[in-house]
Amino acid sequence: MGKCLYKVEGLTVGYNDQNVLEDLDLVINDNEILILVGANGAGKSTLLKAMFGLITAKKGKFSYKDEKIIPDPHMMVELGASFVPQNFRVFPEMTVEENLKIGAYIVDDIKVVNARLGKVYEIFPVLNKKNKVQSSTLSGGERQILALGRALMLDPDLMFLDEPSVGLAPKIVKDVFAKIKQINETFGTSIVIVEHNLKSLLKIADRAVILVNGKIAKDGKPSELLESDMLEKVFFGDLA
Repeated sequence: MGKCLYKVEGLTVGYNDQNVLEDLDLVINDNEILILVGANGAGKSTLLKAMFGLITAKKGKFSYKDEKIIPDPHMMVELGASFVPQNFRVFPEMTVEENLKIGAYIVDDIKVVNARLGKVYEIFPVLNKKNKVQSSTLSGGERQILALGRALMLDPDLMFLDEPSVGLAPKIVKDVFAKIKQINETFGTSIVIVEHNLKSLLKIADRAVILVNGKIAKDGKPSELLESDMLEKVFFGDLA
C-alpha cells in the first residue's frame, strides 16, 4: 500500500435536505487505480465531483499530500489533479494538438508543454498520427483517448475519471482501460474511476470501493469482490 495522497473525512454532500453522501471517509493512495462501484444513485459521481471541488460539501475535511485544503477545480489543477468528465468533452472545432495544448493552460514554458506533448504522443500514437485533424472527425474511442491525453498534459499526480466507457464499443472499452493502466504504470499517476463496465476494469484496478446509499459498504481488492456475492447484491439484490 502506497503513501496517502488524498484523504476525505466525514464528507457529507447533498442537495437541499437530501444527502447523497453522508459522513464518508476515503483515502486515495499514491500510484493506485481505485474504482468506485455502486448502483445508480449510490453517490459515485457525486463523490468524484466533491473531491475535485465541482460540488461544495455540506461538511467534511480534505487533505492533499498532507496539506489541508478546501477543494475547488482551479486549485486542484494547480495541486496536480485532473478531472475527465463523461462523454469525452473535447473541443470539436479545434485540432487534436490544440485540444491537448489547452490541457497545459497553467504552464507558461513552451518547452515544458512540448515535452509533455511528446509524452502524450508516445503513450497515444493515434493522437500523434491525427494531431492536425479536427477533433470532430475522431471516433468515440479516439475522443475519449484525446480527453485522457489532455488531462495528462497537466502531468497530474491524480486523475478522476467519470465513466470513461460511456458510449464506447466493448473492444474500444478494453483498449481505453489498457491505456488507463499504462498511464498508471508509466507515470505513477493515481487514478480514481467511476464506472459501470466492471468486467475489464476490475482486472486493472488495485482497489475497489463499493458505495451503497451514500456510504462505503466495502473497501478492498477487486479479487475479493469477484470472489464474493457483493457485486451481485449491489446491482441486483437487497443492498441496492
